[in-house]
Amino acid sequence: MSRETRLFTKRNMVLLVLLLAALYVAFKPSGLWFLTTEGMAAIANNTEDYTDQNGYVLPEAYKISIDLSDLDSNIGKELYYDGTYKIYVSSLDNTGSARSGGYRIGFRSKGTYSHHGASLVSGVWHKTVDEHSFTTIMSAKMAAAYNNKNYTSSQFAISGLNYKDGDDFGFYIFPSEAYDKDISFQETGTVELTVIGLYKNSWSKKS
Repeated sequence: MSRETRLFTKRNMVLLVLLLAALYVAFKPSGLWFLTTEGMAAIANNTEDYTDQNGYVLPEAYKISIDLSDLDSNIGKELYYDGTYKIYVSSLDNTGSARSGGYRIGFRSKGTYSHHGASLVSGVWHKTVDEHSFTTIMSAKMAAAYNNKNYTSSQFAISGLNYKDGDDFGFYIFPSEAYDKDISFQETGTVELTVIGLYKNSWSKKS
């Protein structure tokens, strides 16, 4: 084998090793390809390289006013925004029946992610059970104040990390028994909602 052939073969080997290394970095669970296609879930599901032990419940209460006379006008209103993390109204409807829930509100949470880690403020705690098991827990609670009366809202919806940058969750604004007494399906006032128990999900690289 000539010297030129040996150099060519050695160069090819080096290029092959570099290519394989690049493919590994791109296609491992938290690699560039998975981040591009799966977003935050690529970090949360990678228990080998990341931990969620730094998450915590926010101690504050957050309020938002909802106009029941024009439900669509409330879409986009912010429940929480600190310059990085955001929770806003993504859906609001009235089913017209207490049996199906009546007035319902949905929130969309948006966070951040990169190969360094991910974080999300949400009404949902995305908890790692073990290396291969995960669960979602509604950490938030909501109360409604309307016409000088207070109501406890119940959970309507909860999701996993269905979006690259977050999730969504929702509540029935009024309890079903309220429709038998105080609440109609043609309300025109403003209901004040208070949410507590928002959770700061945080996935960081293991040391």
